[in-house]
Amino acid sequence: MIRPGTVLWLILVAFVGFAMFKVKYEVMDLEDELARTNRAITADQDAIHVLKAEWAFLGQPSRLAELSRRYLELTPLGTAQLGQITAIPLRPSAIPLAIVEVPAPLGQLPVLVAKPPAAKPSVVTTTLAATTVANAKSRTNP
Repeated sequence: MIRPGTVLWLILVAFVGFAMFKVKYEVMDLEDELARTNRAITADQDAIHVLKAEWAFLGQPSRLAELSRRYLELTPLGTAQLGQITAIPLRPSAIPLAIVEVPAPLGQLPVLVAKPPAAKPSVVTTTLAATTVANAKSRTNP
């Protein structure tokens, strides 16, 4: 007859053998996954290298100049298109405000209100409009 200690040891050896078998195949699966991941990384690095080379080719200044000459139909600036710095209007926040006193009802203090000065047509807007018309004519008549 087999002793209980021997049966216990046989069960323990069988359990450890099964555990080793399971761990071995899990490690093999993980190694395969790691190899696939490394191959994918290498393929992506190669693709990035190709894309950088293509970007360098497509971004060559001589190539871009040829494409812009062929497709954009741009012309050099003429002296009629240039304006003066005084032709640029001031920003609304740069226009000085006038302080106006608003009359208040009896028993209350008067209220001071900031009001922008009245806009006057100026030579600047006329010059800017003439320059815009000249620009449009120069683009339509080569």
